[in-house]
Amino acid sequence: MDNRPIGVFDSGVGGLSVWRAIRKLLPQESLIFLADSGHVPYGEKSTNELHALTNRVTRFLLAQDVKLIVVACNTATVHAIDYLRGTFPDVPYDGVVPVVKTLASRTRTGTIAVLSTPATSKSDYLAGLIREFAPHKSVINVGCDGLENMVEVGDVRTRRTTALLERHLAPVRGSKADVVGLGCTHYPFLRHRIKRMLGRGVRVYDPSRPVARRVRQLLRERDAFGNSPSPVHRFYTTGDTKLFGVVASKLLRMPVREVGYADI
Repeated sequence: MDNRPIGVFDSGVGGLSVWRAIRKLLPQESLIFLADSGHVPYGEKSTNELHALTNRVTRFLLAQDVKLIVVACNTATVHAIDYLRGTFPDVPYDGVVPVVKTLASRTRTGTIAVLSTPATSKSDYLAGLIREFAPHKSVINVGCDGLENMVEVGDVRTRRTTALLERHLAPVRGSKADVVGLGCTHYPFLRHRIKRMLGRGVRVYDPSRPVARRVRQLLRERDAFGNSPSPVHRFYTTGDTKLFGVVASKLLRMPVREVGYADI
């Protein structure tokens, strides 16, 4: 038994989709969530910048005595998780990757689509996943500039967000894709809108549940499950604490009142 908290971080509020999935699957675990909103979006950062930022985030979470760190950000996972594992070899990490393998196994038309940030869409990591798991599939790879920022401020139902979705989903709607993977943790908060806009014939896959299951597996391997009758959930941000509380409350549909400021 290990009642230390699990650390979860993202460039902003998107990783709350992963936080939500972990909390649902592991209700007795305490969780610390850090939104690096002061440096959002990660999708426009260089690899060296991401290494520096995620290094500082890790040090902050380790100071909170976390037992495991979840990189709840596709861009940070793609560009920094190997670096983090090498830099902090004693820390168990779990990350989020585009669900290319799942899409390739579930498609019936042979065409799959991945929605991600521009940085992830152009990454060697995603290209490698496609080569490994979908070499004979047609892949619609869409870098969705601007979409992460809309979710970051809680604009999930505005006309501007609708216009962005229309533009980014156009290549998918004009293809034979019958499965779509959400390659950014911000996007699950738009999942129902995306699904509605693409129609019943297209299935949309959210990676947060597989991440939660992997967290459970890592805890089982280390005999590190928590068993707290009153788990503690703490939230931090490197940005505006009040704004984070408002947006997080809206996205999670629960009150998030106490938010700490992380100076990293």
